[in-house]
Amino acid sequence: MKLFTMTLVIASTAVLFTEPALSRGARGDRGDSGDFAIDYCNYYKNQANFAGRKARANPGVRKYGNRANAAWAKYNRCLKDYGWHATYRAPVY
Repeated sequence: MKLFTMTLVIASTAVLFTEPALSRGARGDRGDSGDFAIDYCNYYKNQANFAGRKARANPGVRKYGNRANAAWAKYNRCLKDYGWHATYRAPVY
């Protein structure tokens, strides 16, 4: 009985982890959906958020605000390149 239980647990774990990978396709792409654009471009959004935190913490240092604005521009450009319908305004630092 113990061997059967262990085999069942291993098999269910394998199915649980391989199902999402199979649904994405061989290369992991999800087609032309908007969710892909958001997921892919989040790197630039994270850069903008980190630079924005530094800009708010150091209001006299303009380079952090410039970095944040540049990252927001890259984020919006990335979204536009992948067919996302909206762009987002950068916060004022």
